Amino acid sequence: MAKITVRAAEQKEFVRIFSGVCNWNSVWERWNDMVILFADTILNSVDLNHREKREAEYQAVARKYKPEELAQFSRLFGEMVEQLERNPFQDFLGSMYMELGIGSSMHGQFFTPFGVCQMMANTSLQEKVVREQLDRHGYISIHDCACGAGATLIAAAERLHEMGVNYQERALFTGQDLDTVVARMCYIQLSMIGCAGHVRIGDSLMNPDAYDVLLGDGTEDTWILPMTYLSQVWQGRLLARYFDRYAFRAPKQPPDKEPQKSREVKQHGSKPGGGLQLSFFE
Repeated sequence: MAKITVRAAEQKEFVRIFSGVCNWNSVWERWNDMVILFADTILNSVDLNHREKREAEYQAVARKYKPEELAQFSRLFGEMVEQLERNPFQDFLGSMYMELGIGSSMHGQFFTPFGVCQMMANTSLQEKVVREQLDRHGYISIHDCACGAGATLIAAAERLHEMGVNYQERALFTGQDLDTVVARMCYIQLSMIGCAGHVRIGDSLMNPDAYDVLLGDGTEDTWILPMTYLSQVWQGRLLARYFDRYAFRAPKQPPDKEPQKSREVKQHGSKPGGGLQLSFFE
């Protein structure tokens, strides 16, 4: 394996703990197991859909390690949370992934530097346009069809924060990536900084995330971010969307009668799917 070069003090501490987890398996396997443990724990705390399958996956990973080794994973989670509390707007897991040589040397993956992601977010999220969309729809939706560890979506959240926009309540973040590991890394980081929305695992070209931007598709490959469930604001929008889709449908008319004009249903709050749609490519 290539020599690990770690630049920041917080990265050194994370690497120190990570290196102490065990010495019998590869760096890639340890990282993959860590991501599974983190992501399954987060989603199972708020979402009952497909929970049993995720729990089985969690237990399968946990059985590979001794109790003291599992405790090291808990320390890693705490270290990650601490770093994201200090600075929510960073690609912490993505930077560690690259520093450990997992992406570049093993899989040919190179994440876009966070500074470039910030530049893209600043260019795409023009304040005038954002304000107009917020006034019209209540919130905006931001999509990254090749999200990686979520750097561009995190940069978009930072851009909104700099505008004075509460991104936790007024932006819906959706991402998709073919790589299961990095998609879950994105899910973990967006969860930690309080974004609402979902991350979908899949091929954006063959099976794009073209489902309801607010409801998702309900499959096990779509990971709903906790803020979507925990925020009363987003729960209200979800409820309004359910009523709009399932409760207020015009009744079917007999073929020998002219259809009646359906009464207009006013939707309170935002218009799902009507916000600013952005696509970022890493």
